[in-house]
Amino acid sequence: MPALDTTCLIDLLRRRKSDEHRRIITRLAAVRASGQVLCTTRINEAELWVGVERATDRANELQAVAAVLSTLIILDLNESAARQFGAIIAYQQRIGRPAGDMDALVAAIALAHGQSLITRNPKHFADVPGLVVEGY
Repeated sequence: MPALDTTCLIDLLRRRKSDEHRRIITRLAAVRASGQVLCTTRINEAELWVGVERATDRANELQAVAAVLSTLIILDLNESAARQFGAIIAYQQRIGRPAGDMDALVAAIALAHGQSLITRNPKHFADVPGLVVEGY
């Protein structure tokens, strides 16, 4: 059950005629064809709500986000993920390549739930030990 990063969700929502949209649609079709269920994290969901609040057509954006989220399992931050987050941040600080807290939280939740992560930006997650990252 791979977790979808915010880049995937944005490409599904907004870039309908782009290469990114075609690539994520193809990738997700392959995942579904293999019998896997798709998920995302509560952090990625929160990032989408920022887009809703900033949208010119808030009602339309709200409907689109709700429709996409309704097809996904949402993984929450739990104690295991909180500990993973601490380990990720400490590791990245030790190697001198700290990343953003939101990406570290997404990675921590995916790891805690035993999931890989699909993203358009694999380098954002390159310094997360143990995380399987799939680009598209």
